[in-house]
Amino acid sequence: ASEYLGEKVLLKKRIPKEYRIQQLDEKIRKERTKLEAGLLHNAKQQGVRTPFICKIDRKSFEIAMEFVEGKRLKDLLNESNAGKYCRKLAEQVALLHNASIIHGDLTTSNVLVKEKDSFQEDFCLIDFGLGFHSSKLEDKAVDLLNLKKTFQSTHFKLLKAWRVLEKNYGKKAKDGKQVLKQVEKIEKR
Repeated sequence: ASEYLGEKVLLKKRIPKEYRIQQLDEKIRKERTKLEAGLLHNAKQQGVRTPFICKIDRKSFEIAMEFVEGKRLKDLLNESNAGKYCRKLAEQVALLHNASIIHGDLTTSNVLVKEKDSFQEDFCLIDFGLGFHSSKLEDKAVDLLNLKKTFQSTHFKLLKAWRVLEKNYGKKAKDGKQVLKQVEKIEKR
């Protein structure tokens, strides 16, 4: 964490990849920095809580963004709260997908939760560094499948909660049922 105008911020900097030609590397890092900032902004416009962007420096490939307090959903998820959190997560992912935003690294590690009081939590999706825009069922399904694999490996005791997430995603996403069918097709490949 760092400071920007007296506020605590997180600086995300894309570092050079030595194996790439310098000009190509700079172009890729510039484009990814711009794209990630745009995705964070677009997600926020859809009602998805993401970190506020304070400053984008395309020359240094750096985004200064709000430092979000909270714990990773990965560390909080348990039998007593899984249903509630999975309903909320399904709603957030549906909002993203309805706006043709693919997160690219949808895991419970990239969701921060801060309890406001005993009835409300502040849910924040982070790290859109692998994200992109797409309205394709396949891309949305791969995004969801990544999250499903997280449940199968990390939260395997909470697979009922995954079904809650699927059910709610199916209701909230414009093409949710088709996306879920596509997840099954991808798994069979």
